[in-house]
Amino acid sequence: MAVELTPGPCPSPWGEAVASARLKTVPEDFIVEEVLGFEPVEEPGEHLWLWVEKRGLNTDQVAVALAGDLGVDRGAVSYSGLKDRQALTRQWFSVHWHGAGRWTRGDDWQTLPARDPSQEPGRYRVLSQCRTGRKLRRGTHAANRFEITLREVAGEPQVMEARLRQLADEGVANYFGAQRFGRGGRNIASGLALLADRRAGRRRRRDNRESLWISALRSALFNQVLAARVRRGDWNRCLLGDVLQLDGRGSLFRPDPADPDWLPRLRAGELHVTGPLPGDGRPVIADEVAALEADVLAPWQDICADLAALRVPAQRRALRLRVEDARWRWLAPDTLHLAFTLTAGAFATSVLQSLAELQEGEADALPAIE
Repeated sequence: MAVELTPGPCPSPWGEAVASARLKTVPEDFIVEEVLGFEPVEEPGEHLWLWVEKRGLNTDQVAVALAGDLGVDRGAVSYSGLKDRQALTRQWFSVHWHGAGRWTRGDDWQTLPARDPSQEPGRYRVLSQCRTGRKLRRGTHAANRFEITLREVAGEPQVMEARLRQLADEGVANYFGAQRFGRGGRNIASGLALLADRRAGRRRRRDNRESLWISALRSALFNQVLAARVRRGDWNRCLLGDVLQLDGRGSLFRPDPADPDWLPRLRAGELHVTGPLPGDGRPVIADEVAALEADVLAPWQDICADLAALRVPAQRRALRLRVEDARWRWLAPDTLHLAFTLTAGAFATSVLQSLAELQEGEADALPAIE
């Protein structure tokens, strides 16, 4: 009997949530700012870098709008990472643009109509810009800084703050969040349909969302392995055959049992145990861990084989996520403001789900935002 592939469940290493709260009542309750890790340098070049603030829009919608405004193809606009739609976010875009000088539109808000008439229009504006000689590529940024307001909080403040200190000190399980999988897991369903068509030799029209669908499948498989190790209690401990990853980087290495220097670094969060993003390539794990991952992924071996056949490169991802520069304060007895930094590719929900059971969106009794 086939086992359905889902994004979860995603148990927390620290037990059940200690509160309940409402998230994203308004976009300003979820603020994300991209951290490049370097300052763009103004220099002669064909690429215009734009520091953009957006509200109620996803990253691709802004990229399409910028392409239209600057009179270029959509492919001339690039960005480092995807940011939430139901949020206020700031991130860099680059545009391969031969126009002279800078864009003269200024920093006024530009409005795009909502796809759903029941939703308010989205807006974006350019806060700053510079010319440079290189394109902004995916995965360039180092981290994201989050400022999150939780409303209608029900929980003991002292218990919640103790949990927050634990998360800041020891990290959280590095699950992929719901945004990766789409509403109702539709990105997984689309990825499975894509694999089935290719397996059957059916040709289909190229869709620019295919990479997102494939990523959703790999992310769901990763979540399954991480959840298994959380249940076992060894998600942050090195087993025989594990490979480790430097915090915030892609570098991997197999620890040498004869050299104990790596163990304090693992405990300090400078190194992390990793889990699989299945694809094509020779396995880098061995022994106990290879057997463990094979057992967890056994129900979905056909999917793993299809990913390998597509020549999607096999990768590894840290099982643990550090919560950097964590701060919090109570704005009201039932309103908690959180701020923290996460490495690029991580999800704030990995932090929040270890704190509170969340309801997203506007409460029925709240008025619409004008």
